[in-house]
Amino acid sequence: MDRRIGWPTGLVALGFLALVGLMFWRATENMDNFDKIWAVAGPVLGVVVGAIPGFFFAQSARLDQRDAHQRAEAYAAALPEAQRPAAVEMLQQIRGVDQQRP
Repeated sequence: MDRRIGWPTGLVALGFLALVGLMFWRATENMDNFDKIWAVAGPVLGVVVGAIPGFFFAQSARLDQRDAHQRAEAYAAALPEAQRPAAVEMLQQIRGVDQQRP
């Protein structure tokens, strides 16, 4: 299974960081009012630096969850006939919980 992050996603993340860097560089070119610029740009930069890795970690978690569901279905299918109804019921309960999450 391919678990790599696609190049378009990485390109957008790098482009966004480059844009923020370019704006900060141009705004502080002559170093006048650097403290005021940093006071405004600091929180924005913090959100950007936090949001990009957060996106990649969330995408990885979704892939892991999908893989876990596929393995659970494969294991349930391999169970003896007597245990299969209970396993299918458990899978349906798990799916119901996942679908209720925002």
